[in-house]
Amino acid sequence: MPTMKLVSKVKVGSQESKKYDAPRSPYQRLMESEALPSEVKTELTRLCGLYNPVRLQYNVNKAVLALREAIAARYFSSGREPAA
Repeated sequence: MPTMKLVSKVKVGSQESKKYDAPRSPYQRLMESEALPSEVKTELTRLCGLYNPVRLQYNVNKAVLALREAIAARYFSSGREPAA
């Protein structure tokens, strides 16, 4: 998922101004990095083509829901209320 990284923060009195870079995914940031060898970049590009981002997000959401249900079942069976 693309995210914006904080580039700078300037405080003037009680106001704070923050500047962010353009949204980029961790993969894009790795590909732009000069510290990463080209062989690793090639392998990451190959691996990235194997995954469907929509399917990955679906699986993450499904796992989170299962975890929430397991926690709720545990708390409700013990008579305690789950923390929000």
